[in-house]
Amino acid sequence: MKMVINRLKQLVCGGVALMLVACATVKTVPGAEDVRLLSAAELLNCQRLGSASAQVVDRIAFVERDKEKMAKELLKLAQNEAVKMGGNALLVVSDIKNGSRQFDVYRC
Repeated sequence: MKMVINRLKQLVCGGVALMLVACATVKTVPGAEDVRLLSAAELLNCQRLGSASAQVVDRIAFVERDKEKMAKELLKLAQNEAVKMGGNALLVVSDIKNGSRQFDVYRC
């Protein structure tokens, strides 16, 4: 009986965590929608301003999150950072690892 109660508690907590994350969205700052994701070839005539690191939750209750959804959230976070740095373009410089991704920020 005690095992059943503990299991129910785990399921309820996991369900609540999933609902909270499903409702959470990354907010963008004004101008972030104008920051473009470009390839290295497209950035040849642009000035590198620095780098931005973005991180999101990669697991919820031992369940790995969808990579595509994480990639979109990481991009939004990097776009926000680019605006703060005066940039208008980004280059992805790393794969997603543990919910984190690196970007270079450019002004074109």
